[in-house]
Amino acid sequence: MDASAEIRKKLATLIGHLVTKCIREARMIPTVLHREEVISILVDDPERFARLVREEHTDQTELSREDLTVKLDAVSELAKLDRLEIFDRPFWDGPEVELAPILELTHQLTRTFAVYLGNAATLFDREFEAFMGKFRRSLAEAGMTLRAVDFTPEDMAVFEETAIGHIAAGEGLQAFTYEKLLSSQIMMRQVVNMPAGYSLRERLLRRALGDAALAPALIRFVIRISYISQGAWEDMVPALLAIARESGDEWFMRLIVDAAEKDVVFSCNLLCRSYEEIRTLDATERRREITGALERYEHTGWRSGGFH
Repeated sequence: MDASAEIRKKLATLIGHLVTKCIREARMIPTVLHREEVISILVDDPERFARLVREEHTDQTELSREDLTVKLDAVSELAKLDRLEIFDRPFWDGPEVELAPILELTHQLTRTFAVYLGNAATLFDREFEAFMGKFRRSLAEAGMTLRAVDFTPEDMAVFEETAIGHIAAGEGLQAFTYEKLLSSQIMMRQVVNMPAGYSLRERLLRRALGDAALAPALIRFVIRISYISQGAWEDMVPALLAIARESGDEWFMRLIVDAAEKDVVFSCNLLCRSYEEIRTLDATERRREITGALERYEHTGWRSGGFH
């Protein structure tokens, strides 16, 4: 049989809970603190040092015999993407800014994102396969066989409201991780199908852009995650640009150009030019080049250059 409306609704709710659970559990990742960091903690906060040692022993997370392994909250680190103070500086006018700390932070966040997303995907693959096995067995015991689950746009409201709730709470990472897991290969392997032509990501972007309170932070998040993700989520920028242009609202495009111009890493990659080269442009030239590059980016995607 195909899933009835009642089964689809119940299944959507259960899958939504499962995705949320995997996102929550993926956030804590083991990381190594090197000797200098350990000594600093020991001197500044002996109680914290003792707690970290106990947790390493209890959780059996030791990754190094010489250094201390601790659990890093990846979501807490990556959730700062839309409000990192180190990026909010006058890069183009005034004295030249030292970029080494910014690039180091970018590389650190890239590593954290890769581990976090890998954790979330691995957890969801395992948990969803086990869940669908139990679900099908339960139906079989009731004399029913489930061939496929074809969600309708109405069924997707459960997922959409959960994801937009994350965006409203300033949790862009969780919102779009939620969307990515729902579109993963394991869903297709389990014959759980999203509606044809339906894009949860597009609906989230449209709803957030339609809210003046949410749009600026969302745009900064999308721009930064495009390079923090090292290509995994870079397609979000063309999607954002297409929606903004389709709306015909020049305010959206100004927000995107403003955010791109203020982000030194994104600007250098977008224009395929070094920081020093872009600083030679006056404000009008710089903004014109960024606007033109964004127009090309919408249709052709990312081009390498600038920083890596």
